Amino acid sequence: MKNKLVYVMSLVAVFALGHFSAHWKGGVALAQENGKGEKAAYLIAATSPVSAPADRMAKYSEAAGPLARQAGMQLLGAGQAGSGTLQVLEGKFPYQGRVAVERFRSMKALVDFWNSPAYQEAKKFRNEANFIIAVEAAQ
Repeated sequence: MKNKLVYVMSLVAVFALGHFSAHWKGGVALAQENGKGEKAAYLIAATSPVSAPADRMAKYSEAAGPLARQAGMQLLGAGQAGSGTLQVLEGKFPYQGRVAVERFRSMKALVDFWNSPAYQEAKKFRNEANFIIAVEAAQ
C-alpha cells in the first residue's frame, strides 16, 4: 500500500511540475480559472488493464459522459502503458491500464459530479480503477 501511495504521489508531482513549468511561460493562470474565481481541478485516473465488456462500457459512457461534461470535464490527455503514449520518466509505474487526465471547472464541480447519485449508478458499469485522484490547480 505504501508503494502505491509513493507511485501516486510521484504521478501527481510530475503533473504539477509540468503545470508549473507551463505557468512560467505565461498565460496558464487565466486558463485555470472558470470566470467565477474558482480554480480548476484535475482528475487523474489509472484504469484497470481489463476493460469491462463493450456493452457495459457503452452504458457507462452514455450515462457518465453527459454528467461529466455538465461539470465542465475536458479530457486533457490519456495514454496506455506499454503503447508509447504513456512514458514513465522516473521510478516504476506498477499499473498496466490506461491513464487519463481530465480538467473540471472546479474541485466542487468535480466532487459534486463524482458523488452524484446518477454517477454512482453509472460507475457500476465500469471495472474498478487502479486509482483515481483529484487535485486542485495551483493558480
